[in-house]
Amino acid sequence: MRTTPQIVVVGGGPAGLAAASEAARVGLTVHLYDERPALGGPVYGHAAESTLLPELHGAGSRIVLHLRTTVWGIFEQRTLAVWEQDRAERVRPEVIVLAPGAHTRCVPIPGWTLPGVTSAETIWELIETRTLPPGQRVLVAGTGPVLPVVASRLVRAGAEVVGVLDAASLERARRALPAPWGQWTLSGDATVDWRTLRAERVPFVGSRTVARVGGDETVREAVTVALDAAWRPLRGSEERIEVGAVCLVWGSVPSTHLAQLCGAEHRYAAERGGWVPAVSAEMETTVPGVFSVGDGAGIGGAAAAVLEGRVAGLAAAARLGALSPGAARSQLRPHQAALVRLRKSQEMLGRLTAARVGLAELITPDTVICPCETITGAQIDQAVDEGAGDLGQVKRMTRAGMGQCQGRMCSPALAMMLAQRRGISLAAIAPPSIRPPVTPIPVHVLATLPDE
Repeated sequence: MRTTPQIVVVGGGPAGLAAASEAARVGLTVHLYDERPALGGPVYGHAAESTLLPELHGAGSRIVLHLRTTVWGIFEQRTLAVWEQDRAERVRPEVIVLAPGAHTRCVPIPGWTLPGVTSAETIWELIETRTLPPGQRVLVAGTGPVLPVVASRLVRAGAEVVGVLDAASLERARRALPAPWGQWTLSGDATVDWRTLRAERVPFVGSRTVARVGGDETVREAVTVALDAAWRPLRGSEERIEVGAVCLVWGSVPSTHLAQLCGAEHRYAAERGGWVPAVSAEMETTVPGVFSVGDGAGIGGAAAAVLEGRVAGLAAAARLGALSPGAARSQLRPHQAALVRLRKSQEMLGRLTAARVGLAELITPDTVICPCETITGAQIDQAVDEGAGDLGQVKRMTRAGMGQCQGRMCSPALAMMLAQRRGISLAAIAPPSIRPPVTPIPVHVLATLPDE
């Protein structure tokens, strides 16, 4: 079956909701697709509750929701391959707004695959389902403004947070940032989170991280290490601490698979999470009629995601003739101006917390790099020694990145290893090539596609 809606938004987080609401507000019919059963997104759901969801409901039938629906590919730049209600469809809208969000950045260290080593997303799920073991000793490590958020939520859920380790230098952050982290609009107002950590006397240490995790069937201890300015581990600085769990929070990586499939140009921006689509001031990619917004266009947080979504929704409406050029410029101007102001501070924070290749020195020969295919550091090093110079060659020589996650977990770590081993910058390593399906789908669903 093939449908041709006016505009399709892929992703029901703040960016996608804002884009859909703006387009619907001027009279367009928008089809919004999201894999999750509820709107709001997995990280910034709070940003959608007070404003965006009421706007969505106010649009009525002008926004057609497709929840629990997967967009698994893009063909011929504009044809979306959709899996909905156990059948495959082809959707070719006049305009596409991609708002796929981001996925967790993984930094492999010895023991990181042990039960009890978790990510921020796992912690959110445990807290929401109230399945977090009470009184458990937890060490939180990584970098960025989400660290105090995760730690404080753990404290309020009954965990004993023994410390928070930030790979970035706290002194450098205090000198460079114009405001305390409690005022950053990346994950909500963090003032309460900082107050919680101070009340519980949770240590917050900079320029330090977890070097390895020990245990048999579960986590028993963590070995921490000091880091230099390039985030290389400093010998002789190791310390052991008994813990029952370790939460690693290394930020996020923009989900760009769909943008790559449609042929959009990408650029490397360390301060925004890595490779991101090149977009105009209207958030349009280099493919006409295809827009990219939110964390999928570069990590920026909830406030930026909403502004980018509104810009794309208005620009899409102007492209489809629902707004005159003059009206579009007038309505776009305040959102674009707010984005310019917000991005200045965001990019400053992004440069401080961007992953550095020195972390690759923590990887040992037996460290698992690709959990899907159980590929170790030794296998990657052998491939590099044999001449592998990019992610595609590593993939073909080792199968790293060929698993169910399609390289989402291991590609950033592989790029870090390649850069560190070969002495080149991360920007010199092109993103991995992408082929559909970008997410696993049942074979029988493909069989429902028309022969053509």
